[in-house]
Formats: sequence, C-alpha cells, structure tokens
Amino acid sequence: MKKPMKPALFPLVLMLLVYSCTAEQAPAPDPGIEPTACDTAVITSAYIMTTISSKCTNGACHKGTGNFVVSDFSTLEKLKTYLNANESIFRERVTSANADMPPRGKLSEGTRDSINCWLSHGMPD
Repeated sequence: MKKPMKPALFPLVLMLLVYSCTAEQAPAPDPGIEPTACDTAVITSAYIMTTISSKCTNGACHKGTGNFVVSDFSTLEKLKTYLNANESIFRERVTSANADMPPRGKLSEGTRDSINCWLSHGMPD
C-alpha cells in the first residue's frame, strides 16, 4: 500500500505540473513590463501567436468562421491585417485594464503588457 502524499508537498507538485505545461507553449513574458523596459524588450510574433492560439482561436472563436469572420486570428498575417485596421479596439478589448476578451478570463498583466509592447514596436516578426 502506497503512502499518501504529504499535504505540504501537494502545492509544490501542482505548481511544477502547471509550470511545465505552460513553459512548453511559449516563453513566459516578463511580468509587468514597465514602459521603459518595453523599449528594450524583444517580444516575438511566435510568442504572440502562441498566446492568441491558446486564448483566442480555441473553440469557435476568432478562427475566421461563424460570427468571428471579421476578426480572424488564425494566422499571423490575418492577425496583423486585423490589428492594422483595428488596433485601438483590440487594445481596449484585449490588453487594457478594462479588457473583456477573452471571455473566459482576461489575460495576465504580463501577457497584456507583452502584447502591448509588441504592438508598440510595430508587430515585429
């Protein structure tokens, strides 16, 4: 018969599992990038697309089908096309303090800061 896991170890094991799952998707953004840090931060399109893919194009949302045809984020090219025409709306709905997207919970502050930094640098690849 196996010994049950000690209660004090459970949070540590859970944290390691969560970290290992998220670390495989994309590098973690710098939490709370300060405006001065954004000047030197390197946020890649690959990181942004990983975030968009996991948070915005999952399920039926923003894949270019159904009600979300106008805001198709299924490829980097389509995301950039949308952002070039609708950057202020995107910033308000996705990266602002009052963001209402994604609907299942807004992005972390660090992720929102990373996206804003990427936008401010002209969406570099």
